Amino acid sequence: MRPTLPHPAPDERGFILVGVVTFMLALTILGMSLFALSSYEAQFFVASAAREQSLQNSESGMELVKALLADPGRDLSRLEFAHRAEGQMGVTSAMAYQWRGPLATDTTSTGPVSWSDSLVIVVTAKSGGVERTLQAKFMPGIAENPYQRLLVAGGVSVDSDHPTEPQISGRVWQPVASSADTSWTSDVEWNSGRPVQCGTPPAAAVSAFVDFNLPSATDPSTASGTKLTDHDDYEIDFMGDAANPANPKFFQSPPSSPTDHADSEDNDNIGRYSFYVNDDLDIKVQGVAVWVVGTPGTGGLQGVGFKNRVRVRAYDSNIPSTLVIVAKAGAANRGIWFRGGLRVSDGVQVFVVSDGDVYVVHDNDADKSTDAGAISIVAGGRIVIGGPDSEHSFELDYDAASMDALADQLLARGALPYVTGGAGANFLAMRPSWLETTPR
Repeated sequence: MRPTLPHPAPDERGFILVGVVTFMLALTILGMSLFALSSYEAQFFVASAAREQSLQNSESGMELVKALLADPGRDLSRLEFAHRAEGQMGVTSAMAYQWRGPLATDTTSTGPVSWSDSLVIVVTAKSGGVERTLQAKFMPGIAENPYQRLLVAGGVSVDSDHPTEPQISGRVWQPVASSADTSWTSDVEWNSGRPVQCGTPPAAAVSAFVDFNLPSATDPSTASGTKLTDHDDYEIDFMGDAANPANPKFFQSPPSSPTDHADSEDNDNIGRYSFYVNDDLDIKVQGVAVWVVGTPGTGGLQGVGFKNRVRVRAYDSNIPSTLVIVAKAGAANRGIWFRGGLRVSDGVQVFVVSDGDVYVVHDNDADKSTDAGAISIVAGGRIVIGGPDSEHSFELDYDAASMDALADQLLARGALPYVTGGAGANFLAMRPSWLETTPR
């Protein structure tokens, strides 16, 4: 027989029910608190993510501004190009400014970029209603500028038909896949600039450069000293801006090739190039003269050929002078063909640019010594050089002291074709200038 359980006291009746209800109420309150807390954390996360995203948008906007300033295209690279970043990647405001005088307040955010002075970039970007502003100071400069070298091409070779070894001074940039690609170095006297810089050099946008600048280029045959009718005494004068010699002036080829008494070979070459000279040519330069060679568009004759020696000298020795020759590829992919050598007088810098081959050889006038003491040759195809007879000399030199800074300036001013795939501009951040200036 089971024992009888004691009867609960009257005040203990319903205790379990009350305890369960209390426990459920506590769990409900805890659950609602956790739910509210999670919603608060979500709101906090959204705000934090928006703040972080706006910062990243500002950083991206700063990179975009640098890219816009680094691409001068066909005109000068200008400070106001920074505004083109607005509306991209959440950027609400973008500005670049430089100092134009000794005073800290003498700044401007318009006008051409000065590649020799520092600049400040300020970018504001927004995300999710949150705006953040970044500011940094940079030192601009052209990185890996191919025009700061003696020879830049898809390949280099020495014409073995000529007994004299060319003498060269300056750096060379060409693709190198095997030792055969640099075998030409044994056929020259390379005084400075070794070794060959390997890798594919950037491509110069020659075709676009010619098409854009040729329609407005000046005809040099109208210059008072130009002589294209006297056989054996041809002369072209490229008269730049004497008052502002650093300002580039663009010229086209004279309307007709000077080929008096042309033989059958000359007649053939006249029909292969947009401009051809069948005898010695003197070129006089004043200021920065850019000779744009070719025909707009894809049709028509391209390139320039010189049968005999070409001499380049200053029109006025008191005015700094630079000649830039830019030519599309012509017959047999030749853009520029010097068949009688090239002589550049002291005080003049020459930049030769083509998207085809460039030949500087002595097929003709092999009984003359030639030297170009300040020259840079950039070719999309090959560069072929060749000396005269054994008792004469042939020198090609790049003068870094007078041409390095000049090459940067010419490229920034649109006087040289823009290059892609390895050059461009380099903006070095100046520490500790990177800071956030978001208003609090």
